[in-house]
Amino acid sequence: MLDIKNYQELKEKNAVSLVKAGDAYAVAYKKFDEATGEEKSDEVIGVNMTELTDKKKALQDEIAEIDAFIADCKVLNVEEIEKVI
Repeated sequence: MLDIKNYQELKEKNAVSLVKAGDAYAVAYKKFDEATGEEKSDEVIGVNMTELTDKKKALQDEIAEIDAFIADCKVLNVEEIEKVI
C-alpha cells in the first residue's frame, strides 16, 4: 500500500523513489533482509493518479467545511462577548 504520509521522509533517506512508465506512475520502496541487512528486491506499488486527485479534492472539501464551522464559532464567540458588554 502506498504510504503517502511518509513519502517525503523516505525520499530524503533514499529509501523510496518515484518511477514513471509511459503514463503510469509507481513508487519503489527499498527492502532489506531484517536478519542480514542485505538489500532485497524493491517493493513497487502503482499509483492511481485519479484516486489521488479524488482524495485530494475530498480532503480540500472537508477543510473548507471545517473552516466554515470555525468561522461560525468565531462569530458566535464575538456575539456572546458583545452580549456581555
